[in-house]
Amino acid sequence: MVHLFFTDRRNALRVGSIAGLGRVDLEELFERRRVPDGTPILLDEAMRPVEPVSSWFRALAMQRLDPKSMKAYAYTALMLLNFLLARQTDLRCATE
Repeated sequence: MVHLFFTDRRNALRVGSIAGLGRVDLEELFERRRVPDGTPILLDEAMRPVEPVSSWFRALAMQRLDPKSMKAYAYTALMLLNFLLARQTDLRCATE
């Protein structure tokens, strides 16, 4: 199953420490990666980014696509990926 999350700098910073990173480290990571809030992230069952969809969403976010549009795209991609997974295939192997 594929899981959908959205980046939210405020929530990450509110937690305080994630995976051993302190607040300063988190702020630096957000600045270095420049991932805008609201960017969709699709993760597999092992919590790894689902590619090429995750990279596509990052590219859309960097182009400043409206977060509402990305959210709609993300839910559509989530449904498609879970549909394909239920049929033992993935986006790269899907055919008609």
